[in-house]
Amino acid sequence: MNRKREKGSQESTSRALGQIGLLLKKAQLRDKNLGEALRVISEYLAASSSALFRLKQDDKPECSQIENIGSWPLADMNSLSLESMFIADSAWSDLKKRKIIHSHPVSKIPGHQPDFFFLPLFLDDHLSCIIISIGPERNRLTGEVREFLEGAISLFELWLSKMNLAKKFDDLINFLPYAMIGLDTHGNVTVWNSAVEQMTGCKGSRILGKGNYEYALPFYGIRRPAMCDLILHPDPRWLATYTEYRQEGDVVHSSIFTPALGGTGAFVTSITGRMRDLNGRVYGSLHMVRDVTQERQMENKLQSSESMFKAITDYAGLGIALFQKGTALYCNDQFGRLLGISGREIGLSDLVEAVDTEDRKEIQSRLESLSQGTEEGPLRLDLNLKVGNRHRNYSSYSQVLGYGGHPTICFVLDDTTEQKELAKKVRLNELKMYHEGRLTSLGIMAAGIAHELNQPINTIRVATDGFLFGRDEGWSLDVDEFYEGMEMISSQVRRISEVIRNIRNFARGDLEQEFEDVDVNRTIENVFSMIGRQFEAHGITVHKKLTNVLPSVKAHANQLEQVIMNLLVNARQALDGCNHGRKELWITTNKNTQSVYIEVIDNAIGIPDHSIDKIFDPFFTTKEVGQGTGLGLTISKSIIRELNGTIEVFNNKLGGATFLITLPTLGETK
Repeated sequence: MNRKREKGSQESTSRALGQIGLLLKKAQLRDKNLGEALRVISEYLAASSSALFRLKQDDKPECSQIENIGSWPLADMNSLSLESMFIADSAWSDLKKRKIIHSHPVSKIPGHQPDFFFLPLFLDDHLSCIIISIGPERNRLTGEVREFLEGAISLFELWLSKMNLAKKFDDLINFLPYAMIGLDTHGNVTVWNSAVEQMTGCKGSRILGKGNYEYALPFYGIRRPAMCDLILHPDPRWLATYTEYRQEGDVVHSSIFTPALGGTGAFVTSITGRMRDLNGRVYGSLHMVRDVTQERQMENKLQSSESMFKAITDYAGLGIALFQKGTALYCNDQFGRLLGISGREIGLSDLVEAVDTEDRKEIQSRLESLSQGTEEGPLRLDLNLKVGNRHRNYSSYSQVLGYGGHPTICFVLDDTTEQKELAKKVRLNELKMYHEGRLTSLGIMAAGIAHELNQPINTIRVATDGFLFGRDEGWSLDVDEFYEGMEMISSQVRRISEVIRNIRNFARGDLEQEFEDVDVNRTIENVFSMIGRQFEAHGITVHKKLTNVLPSVKAHANQLEQVIMNLLVNARQALDGCNHGRKELWITTNKNTQSVYIEVIDNAIGIPDHSIDKIFDPFFTTKEVGQGTGLGLTISKSIIRELNGTIEVFNNKLGGATFLITLPTLGETK
């Protein structure tokens, strides 16, 4: 009979523990299943009620709060509290030692004293919860009851471990900055973290536990399978809607446009994985989503800017490269074309080796100094490079930039071969134009030159004819008179030679004449030696006021003579066209600390107001047809500008025009 009764008790204990296990398998905090599990404990112990209390830790380990998280009867869930019971300090010590406390008195409950059970529940070796059961006095902590309570404690601790693991998983998922969605194999939402709430504006309480593609609505505006579902149940039709799809085992990388996200749609990328349990069985999927709309826009803008930059630089013919430790970090196509290199990486050594041998060491040294910071940039160099079998001219600009923590040379290369050849041709044409202008001036002053030469020739003729006439008449030769005549003839010959030399120098075609130190006063006298007699022949009074000891200027002597001659001839022609009786011309020189001034002044009729701003324009002239080409003043201004000087014109108070030339005496000319 005792064995039969003992066997029945064991079956009763096993059945009660089995019920508790099944109920806890589905139980959550404060729900019906948890209350039912506590009911089974109460019925087994014949207790009137049972409750589960949690010890909530504060940030300080020594502080804790006691919270009721489940009870039976359910209506009394909030009525039982540890504050209504008395627990001695010694009882807390026993609980922390995993001891079950039995028949502890409750001071604030009037009447009889029922049995009182405290069951400690541990989590990670810390006292986590306490189950309290209050029952009739007849219950004692027998071996059978102890076995049941220890079994119940183990089941509740397993349930706590499960709940704790779920809590840690939720905390981890919500901590992640990426939107996370989880599904079970039936398509029900199991994970909807804070990041996806922020992304979609949809709270997890509305989505969690739901199926029928509820998760797709915030993204697509319709119910449709997304990758978190397709990885579990593939469908080729829906997989084709993804712009990117790459699978590696249980993980899929994908991209798609979600038309409903954010109201205007967004591009998202995702990493989706099949989740497996300990036995390898797939129990669901986890889907991580990132909104890459702004990244896509920035990437498109960057690609567009890069394409535009490349197109502009290539169209402009500029080669651009970034060199770090001699290796090109970036090199546009044009840079390779300018060096004649294609199909391989370009280094700084390729550029240096293409430089002419005589300049190579200097260029390499200066580039090394630039990268080491011993030479201050930017560095501008004119390079002669051998490209293939041809030598070409390049201008370059290089500067050191800080890139990636290392000195980086930015190198810009421009092919100037054609420009230099064209500039040379332009220079030759310009010099030819100057020369033709001088010849034109010679033609205009031909009459004056003839008069300049006729006078000394007539003097020589008179002297020689006198000697010949005396010989024919038989006069005796006076030696002193003879030598005096010879000296006069020699003086006139020297005068003729000087005029011819000045004319030859003025008219010569030396196109490569170098700058030299020029005496401005001497230049003016040379011009008057050639055309000075013209002014007398035209009834023009010339006033020369040349300042003594003028500083020299850097110039082409013949070109400066051409400018002065152009101005004097123009003044003579203007005076020829006026009707007043006294025709006068002044030419003066002056100086200050940095400049020399030349003024040509006449008292003719001046320049009309509507023409004065055009006077230096090519082919513009105020003269009659056939009297001028309109290039004299244009050439003059070009010559003066080449000397870093200026030429100005204005009407003066005498009724005529004044031309003012200013030439520098300091600094370099072009």
